[in-house]
Amino acid sequence: MTIDITNWQSRKLTDKEMAAIYGVSRATIWRWAKAGAIPKAQKIGANTARWDGAEVAKSMEKTATP
Repeated sequence: MTIDITNWQSRKLTDKEMAAIYGVSRATIWRWAKAGAIPKAQKIGANTARWDGAEVAKSMEKTATP
């Protein structure tokens, strides 16, 4: 299964898409979110959460080393 991450900065992202962007497992994404290393997911349903792509992009820019 391929994950489409084109234009991810302007979309709501699943944990699978986040894992593909960062190159880590889905479990690591949830661990990082819980630890505050990446933005927290927004609950959009009882068992559904999404990350705001623009917020993730901003977070990446802040943590990038010059």
